[in-house]
Amino acid sequence: MPWQTRFLIIGAGPTGTGAAVRLTELGEDFVIVDSSDRVGGLASSVTDAEGFTWDLGGHVIHSHFPEFDQAVELSGVTMNQVTRNGWVWLEGTGPETLVPTPIQQQLTELPTDLRPDAPAEHLADYYRNSFGQVLYERFFEPYNVKMWTTPLDMVDHRWTSLRNGSGERNVPVLTLATGAKPPAERFPYPVGGTGALWEAIHDRVLGRARLQLNTQVKNLDLASRTAELADGRRISYEYCVSTGPITTAMRWTGQERLSARLRASTVHVVGVGLRGDPPQALAGKTWLYCPDRGVPWYRATMLSNYDAGNAGPGRWNILCEVPSFGSEPTTASDAIDGTISSLRALGADPSLIRSRWHRTIPMGYPVPTLGRDDVLAQVNDRLLAHGVYSRGRFGGWRYESCNQDYSFMQGREAVDSALFGAAEDVYWHPERF
Repeated sequence: MPWQTRFLIIGAGPTGTGAAVRLTELGEDFVIVDSSDRVGGLASSVTDAEGFTWDLGGHVIHSHFPEFDQAVELSGVTMNQVTRNGWVWLEGTGPETLVPTPIQQQLTELPTDLRPDAPAEHLADYYRNSFGQVLYERFFEPYNVKMWTTPLDMVDHRWTSLRNGSGERNVPVLTLATGAKPPAERFPYPVGGTGALWEAIHDRVLGRARLQLNTQVKNLDLASRTAELADGRRISYEYCVSTGPITTAMRWTGQERLSARLRASTVHVVGVGLRGDPPQALAGKTWLYCPDRGVPWYRATMLSNYDAGNAGPGRWNILCEVPSFGSEPTTASDAIDGTISSLRALGADPSLIRSRWHRTIPMGYPVPTLGRDDVLAQVNDRLLAHGVYSRGRFGGWRYESCNQDYSFMQGREAVDSALFGAAEDVYWHPERF
């Protein structure tokens, strides 16, 4: 006989956790399964053999929702308040090409070729119209191609250009550099890494009794609403919140052909931990963006500036995200060696390295390609007919809806939609928040 539960939650990352928290509030029955050995999904953290802690990406926690704020408070995790200090490394030659972010507010003269109201067919048009050809060529095009690993004429612009909820295009602010420092902004970061937050929510809010780690779902039989696990067990459910890739769910719905229209980036996450103090070019910085293809990474995050405990006393660590292009895939060794070489150009001393940490993430970010939402709507309709809510970073495949707070709320809204017919605005309309 299958194990029976009202809600099956596939994945213990932010979305699955959000669903579980809501079900706990409602007193509903649920089970969470996750193929990993830890909770948090792509927001988890790993401590290596040398004692350095690494997040699985350069995550920053923002909150737009009181429900998320409450979960953070109930977790009991201490939150550092980190001063935002982002930079762009325009050319990988040395520290002299570092420019503060946002780069469009560091201009010596305003572009004369702006067309913010012109039609935009794709992301390349949007950036050219909004920032001008020079900024497009020097930063926006090379950086975004590096991050998305996709030509920008294949990427939709609506995820970034709609921000006011009215359906009108957002007009970015371009200003001349004055040398005056803007007021310092701060953002919260969990002591112990992003994963510490999700571990604490499971420990202190949910408990672990309904959590099954190292448990992989092999298949869903939509008609019978039964999940088959890799170990041979079966779980019968009424509703399922699935945070696995929607491309996997397409096999359940018989829509595999549609998966060819969705794209995801592959990312090598490279961590370098060093003894001593960071070089002047990196001291005090939170993150760096780099459009130069001669530098392997597109983003570097100074984790020890988020939380000194990520490195430990007398040490520092930096996390770099290296894309792997399908036509010219990057190997792990090339990603590590190239990262170390680039950091040397910023003043890091390779002789002080104590840790070289690496993780390949085959699906790093869902790319907001043209026509993506048409595909998602087709698959979503068929899944919902069988009580399945495919949500989260890759379950929902909507990059603009998958920051940690948004992902958490996707899980909550999926539950409320299943039980009460509530709208899922966080998933479909993130610009409203």
